[in-house]
Amino acid sequence: MIPETLIEEDIKEWLKEDIPYWDITTNLLPNKKVKAKIFAKQEGIIAGLIVSEKIFTLLGAEWSANVKDGEKVSKKQIIAEIKGDIKSLLQGERIALNILGRMSGIATTTAQMIEKTRKVNPNLKICATRKTVPGLAKYDKYAVTVGGGDTHRFNLSDMVLLKENHLSLFSSISEAITKAKETVSFSKKIEVEVKNEEEAIEAAKAGADIIMLDNFKPIQAKHVVKKIREINQNVLIELSGNIKIENIEDYELENVNHISSGSLTHSVKNFDLSMLIE
Repeated sequence: MIPETLIEEDIKEWLKEDIPYWDITTNLLPNKKVKAKIFAKQEGIIAGLIVSEKIFTLLGAEWSANVKDGEKVSKKQIIAEIKGDIKSLLQGERIALNILGRMSGIATTTAQMIEKTRKVNPNLKICATRKTVPGLAKYDKYAVTVGGGDTHRFNLSDMVLLKENHLSLFSSISEAITKAKETVSFSKKIEVEVKNEEEAIEAAKAGADIIMLDNFKPIQAKHVVKKIREINQNVLIELSGNIKIENIEDYELENVNHISSGSLTHSVKNFDLSMLIE
């Protein structure tokens, strides 16, 4: 769960952005207490209710949710009910629907990807990446967990991930892994991104905790996963690189631990919601 203090700080900035001076349209309306309902316009997984609630309560409205984060909802189902001054409800409407729609869209797609892989490998984890919109990473990552996925690393302090540009400054993958082991705390995992079979084998022999096969074709990935397992049965194997819900079933997943998909957060399919004043 995201700390409420951080949520409130973000919401205040969002409100400043959307209402820098005054709401010239809503100011035409009289002060009037009204009720409104937020409802789903499609099926899927809801995520982000605490954020939407905070938006309305900071504006002085009352919020009552009919579902919880992680619940599957149906089309036309009422998600929440709000009471308050008409101005508060209208000023919070778009911001609340935007964040709730984004987070629910991420959670829904994550759950769909997990469903596609569950029969083949029930232990496989679907992971997010750092391909997030600046300022929204914590919401995107939380939404992935609501959908049943894994956050992967939240930021650059979480773990060592040696990518192509890092490795270009070392004479070999082995040297890079050795340097990381000598320098970084024992509590941090060391992951290496590889682009071919030779690099994958070197990373496995050098003692990487996680090996990421980046942009491998399905047939190539299957072959290299087998080679890695012949060297090290315990190393974690991650597939990454343009893997999304449309093609995830093309991959052999039986001996894979993780799939990281940037599409979960950089190509969000917004969850369709609406708010109507009664």
